Order: sequence, then C-alpha cells, then structure tokens
Amino acid sequence: MKNKAIVFAFLLGGATLLSTNAIAQETNKQEMEQKAKEQQDKQRLQDAEALKADTKKSAAQTKSLAKEQQALFKEAKARAKEADRIDEEANDAAKQAKQAVRTEEKAQRTRENADKQAKKAATARTKSERN
Repeated sequence: MKNKAIVFAFLLGGATLLSTNAIAQETNKQEMEQKAKEQQDKQRLQDAEALKADTKKSAAQTKSLAKEQQALFKEAKARAKEADRIDEEANDAAKQAKQAVRTEEKAQRTRENADKQAKKAATARTKSERN
C-alpha cells in the first residue's frame, strides 16, 4: 500500500508538472496570438486613420475643384450674357440700318417725283411764255 501511495504521489506530481508545462506553453501561444491580434488591431487602426486622412484630403480637393468649376460657370454665364447683349445691339443696329435704307429710298423717290414735277412745271412755263 505504501508503494501505491508513493507511486500515486509521483504520478500526481508528474501529471502536475506535465500539465503545468502544457499550460505554460499554451499561455505563450496565447500571448503570441494576443500580441499578433494587437498588432493587427494597431495596423487596422493605422489603416483606418490613413484612409480617414486620404478621405479628408480628397474631400478638400473635390471641394476646391467644385469651387473652381462654379467660378468657371459664373464666368461662362457672364460671357454668354455679354454675348446676348452684343447680339441684341447688333440686331438693333441692323434694324436701324434697314430702316435708314428704306427712308433713303423713300427720300430718293420723293426727289425724283419732285424733279419730274419741276420739269413738268418748267415745260409748262416755257409753253405759257411762248403763248
């Protein structure tokens, strides 16, 4: 019986030593996994911060491009308005020129009629003077 108790004590002690060693190995493995997980988390956090910074930079660039486009649009709109004004002025000038041509033609016809009447009057005067 004494042998059984001694063997049992050795076995229990050996099992304890073996299990302690196995637990310690698992702990190292778990610690390594924990460290790897922490590194992955840090890397993800850095990637997220970099993405956030890139997004802010991209948003700022997009905003500045939008402002530039808006300024170009306003400038183009102003140029179009000026072109419309010039076109209207040209149309008004063309109408005035057309009206001036018509008035001049009318004045020439009136002069021609006046010249004809003056010739008729002159011929009539010469006839009356002869009589």
